[in-house]
Amino acid sequence: MPTIRHEQPQDLNAIETLLDRVFGADRHAKKSYAYRNGIKAIETLSHVGYDDAGELVATIRYWPVVVGGNNKPALLLGPIAVKPERKGEGIGVRLMEMTLQMAANTGHRLVVLVGDAPYYARFGFKPASAFSITMPGEAPERVQALFLDETAMMDTRGEVKKAG
Repeated sequence: MPTIRHEQPQDLNAIETLLDRVFGADRHAKKSYAYRNGIKAIETLSHVGYDDAGELVATIRYWPVVVGGNNKPALLLGPIAVKPERKGEGIGVRLMEMTLQMAANTGHRLVVLVGDAPYYARFGFKPASAFSITMPGEAPERVQALFLDETAMMDTRGEVKKAG
């Protein structure tokens, strides 16, 4: 199993190479990247996985966003990527479970992401539209939400917006 640790500045080139390989070099054109431009990923939640040979095999990042007219803070998860040859080994599951627990433990209340509902449902994500949460420019069926604090469900709804 790979060694997982916090992302460090020296990981950036390897992360970018992995993300280009997994999502394509045109990934920056995706709408979800607009929420990340000019904003730093949350260091305490961004992690990488390296194999015994010192090769990056996985990465996960979280970004600050706000939701609704009352600008409730939330996290935008993504991207999460695993080297294609290493899929099915549980690395992505381990990253998801570990970092979601860390997010909950540090007081974050809501995580949103753009991805396939069947994959993310195993972690408790549900279609964001069920909570009246939208992400302009993204297909509603691909926007997923996970409330880490159920009390946040009462007052968090509306559009996901760039933080800051």
